[in-house]
Parts: sequence; structure tokens; C-alpha cells
Amino acid sequence: MKRENKIKSSLFYDKHLFLFYMKKNILSVKFAICFIFLFIPIFQTLSELEYIIYLGNANIRIQSELDEVIFWQRFIGIYSRYLTLIPVILTADIVSGEFSNKSAMIIYATESRYKILTIKLLCVIFSLLILVLFYFSAFLIVIFIKTELLISINIFMTGFLFIFVELILYSSLTFLISALTRNIAISFIFPFFYLITQGFLEEFELGLFSINSYLFRVLEFFENLFFYERIDLNAVTFFCLVIFFGASILIMLITFYTFNQLDIRID
Repeated sequence: MKRENKIKSSLFYDKHLFLFYMKKNILSVKFAICFIFLFIPIFQTLSELEYIIYLGNANIRIQSELDEVIFWQRFIGIYSRYLTLIPVILTADIVSGEFSNKSAMIIYATESRYKILTIKLLCVIFSLLILVLFYFSAFLIVIFIKTELLISINIFMTGFLFIFVELILYSSLTFLISALTRNIAISFIFPFFYLITQGFLEEFELGLFSINSYLFRVLEFFENLFFYERIDLNAVTFFCLVIFFGASILIMLITFYTFNQLDIRID
């Protein structure tokens, strides 16, 4: 009986802690900034769509044109690159913020580090899910108003999954930096610097260290699958798929393990 009460008490505490961090995330200035970022790709896609309609391109009414050009190549492949800033903004202070305001010792002394990090990570994932749901819903509504057409469901869901997994991947990387450095300035600056220099890594034949090189290969794989009905699955593509869908889990496990080994005493 006592054990059941203890479990219920623990679950009650975890639930309220999750709701506390979730509310703190959604009502924060950084969440509002991320929300604003969502409109940049939508407006860019809308302006291009209006330009094509203005030119009298009747092909825009064709479903395949809408799926491939407007949604996959433009909205997912090009304009959504702006969204990579969102996980950095949301996650940079997830751990380092508490060391900056000197509250870390109180937080991590009351509960296990694994539990606190898990709750924080779930809050970030749910925050990203809310943003991505709004992002795709707004795009779908705008496209329907302009063209009276909807994106094919399989292509739409794959695009949704692609963007969501991509944001989690960048978020997990930022999460790792935030937990290991425990410095809020480094947690912001390093991921931003990495996002800017990814292109240079590919130019110097260091694409193995560039997330973009994996993303574009995965994007190309699904493009060939959906629009050309060709399964181009070689060793390199398979490796990129594994990295794209599995790297986040590996990074999170490394973060949990290494943070648990750190001395978190604050001077």
C-alpha cells in the first residue's frame, strides 16, 4: 500500500513538474520568437505561389505540380531551412539556464538528474510538436484557399515527419551542448555557428560532419520514391537514413550519461 502511494505521489510530482516546464516554455518570449519564424517559409511559399498564378501557369492546378514543386521542393526542401533556428532557441537554455541563475543545485538535489532531464526533453519535444502542427496546418489552409487543392496525404505526412525529426535532431545537439557546457552563452553561440558553417564543411570535403549533407540525401531519397517511383537505396543513402532517424536518440543517451557523471556544484 505504501509503495502504491509512493508511486502515485511520484507520478503526481512528475506530472506537475512537466506541466510547469511546459507552461514556462509556451508562455516564454523564446516560444513567441519561434512562432514568428514559422511564418517566414509560409509567406515565401505563398508569394511564389501567387507569382506562378499571376504568370498564368495552369500547371499549378495540377496535383503533382503542387505536391512536388510547391510543397516538397520549395516548402520542405528550401524555405523550411529557416526553422533550424527554432530548436536552438528553444533548447539552448534547457540546462545551462539553471546554472546561470544558480538554481541548478536546488533542482537536481531534490530529484534524479535522469528524471529532470527526461521531463525537460519531453517539454521541448512537445513544444516542437505544437509548432510543427501549427506550421503545417497553416500551410495547408493557405494552399487550399489559393488553389482549392490539398497536398497528397502520404507526401504531406512524410514532409511533416521529415521536418519534425530534423528539428529534434538539431534540438538534441543543442541539448547536448547545453548540458555539457552549462554555459548559456556557449549553448546559443555554438549551435548558431554550426548552422552557419555547415556549407563550408561540405566545400572542404567534411560533409560527414554536416547534418545538412544527411538531410539532403534523405530528402532526395523520398523525392525519388514519391515522384519518380524509384527506390535509390545504396549504402550511402542507407547510412544517411540511419543517421537521420537514429542520431537524435544516440545524442540524447550520450547527454544523459555524461551529465550524470558531471560534478554540478556551483562555485
